[in-house]
Amino acid sequence: MKKGTKHVALVMLLVLLVSFSLAAQGKGDAASDAEVVSVTPVGTYPVVEKPVTLSFLTLQPVYIENFETNRFANYWTEKTGVSIDWETIPRDAVKEKLNIILASGDYPDVFFGLGNQEQGIGVSQEMTYGVQEQMFLPLNDLIDQYMPNLSKLLDERPGSRQFLTAPDGNIYSLPDFNECYHCSMSQKMFIYEPWLEELGLDMPTTTDELYEVLVAFRDRDPNGNGKKDEIPMAGAVSGWNNNPETFLINAFTYTNLVASLDANVNTAIGFYREGDTIKTMVNTPAYKNALHYLAKLYSEGLIYPATYSQDSDQLTQLVEGPEDPIVGVVAGGYGGMFSIVGGDRYRNYRAMAPLQGPEGAQFVRYFLQAPVIGNVAISKDSKNPAAVARMIDFLYSDEGTLMSNYGFEGEGWRYAKDGEVGLDGKQAIYKLLKPWNDMDPQNDCFVMLGVRANTSRMRNGESVDPNTDLHSAEGLEALLFQITQQLYEPYARPELEIPTLRFLEDEEQAFASKRVAYANYVRQSLVKFITGNWDVDADWNQYVEGLAKLDLEGILALNQKAYDRQNGSN
Repeated sequence: MKKGTKHVALVMLLVLLVSFSLAAQGKGDAASDAEVVSVTPVGTYPVVEKPVTLSFLTLQPVYIENFETNRFANYWTEKTGVSIDWETIPRDAVKEKLNIILASGDYPDVFFGLGNQEQGIGVSQEMTYGVQEQMFLPLNDLIDQYMPNLSKLLDERPGSRQFLTAPDGNIYSLPDFNECYHCSMSQKMFIYEPWLEELGLDMPTTTDELYEVLVAFRDRDPNGNGKKDEIPMAGAVSGWNNNPETFLINAFTYTNLVASLDANVNTAIGFYREGDTIKTMVNTPAYKNALHYLAKLYSEGLIYPATYSQDSDQLTQLVEGPEDPIVGVVAGGYGGMFSIVGGDRYRNYRAMAPLQGPEGAQFVRYFLQAPVIGNVAISKDSKNPAAVARMIDFLYSDEGTLMSNYGFEGEGWRYAKDGEVGLDGKQAIYKLLKPWNDMDPQNDCFVMLGVRANTSRMRNGESVDPNTDLHSAEGLEALLFQITQQLYEPYARPELEIPTLRFLEDEEQAFASKRVAYANYVRQSLVKFITGNWDVDADWNQYVEGLAKLDLEGILALNQKAYDRQNGSN
């Protein structure tokens, strides 16, 4: 060997020795990402026999300041022995960034808090990256072996495992349970009560009575300022159930149809279930009658024109901005969607029960309280899926759920005392020490990111002080529970709703664009009929022909096929 060659070989050997030494020093007490670690027995903590670091991809919500310093995130790490390298995606770029990462082949150990049917990990992503490309690990065995808290939740909810299971028999993501009672009947309408009192009017109970009330609001100066500035009814095309048309159509026929183009193209399109048969109301005489009613309200100035162009923030400004109140009836999932919770105008809006239509129909749209899929998926590259399962299962415990939601015991919440009563009138589980806030930055907890066991038992187990002002921020949950139970539940028909359906790859390819075109058409047509751009009678047949051209029957048949498959009918 030549002298120069020997010199090069020696240098290379020294470099390798230094590299190995540095790598060994860098590990410290924590296992590297590539090292497989053993988990401890189920029910014990920490969940791993020696510390390990895992990479988590999540979104950056407005309500979390910094994942690296978040108190609950650090507590979770200390309790489980699993450190987390956080990578975040901007909230308004989830769909774009997630698709880039999924296509790159460079995956984190865990996709966390990205479950969203439209923007994040939903049914179609599970089909593509789980069933077809196997980028997501099947979780069935991990759930059975390492997740007793989640297993208990699934066992207590017949059909939930089936709901989470893809057509190939595997579960590819862990669910978030958020069984919100008032959310299940959140298509609400509110009326400004002082105007009823000023004009000597009763709360409307039928579509005819509402029409008379709106006319009075328009013509009789209920705010008493001598100006014709009153807006009888208003809403918005974005915001949590700020769309008034769905509430009103349900006085004629059951529907989940909304005018917003941002709504889910699979679920808010006017389909419903009669027994095990999927049907639609968008081409029925009852729907045509509803359109006549809505068009009449709009043409007479009883529905604010900007209802079909403004967003929720603009609606709130309309309600709260003027010196004198100017909006009589307004749609929203709760009063905070159009006014300031606890404020004077918020306090004076009263919930209106579903109206009875001319043929006796009286429905409230029902939102099924199924688990939200996609919030935790484990990538095929993860070397420690058992550790992920063990640490995530903590979030499904009472302690994990309360801490993730509200922060630390004694600061954000405390366990209820004997005799304290929950929203449902039973012994309470916990009492909040701070009002719920998902709008402002904080660093104590995850608020509503990730997965939780926010079940009906937990949600309704919040302690309520009987002396709390229901129209304050502290009384919000109690108020919503009360009005939902009294005014909306009697008209709920959950059996009419269709569960989230999973479509096979060939079905997605054949119908994906067709479903979008149909959804856009039926929603745009709804607005055109309401605003008078189309005449309900003169243009009805043309509208129905348009539905046929977009293959309404084929889309119905596709939904029926998917429903039958999930229901075990074929």
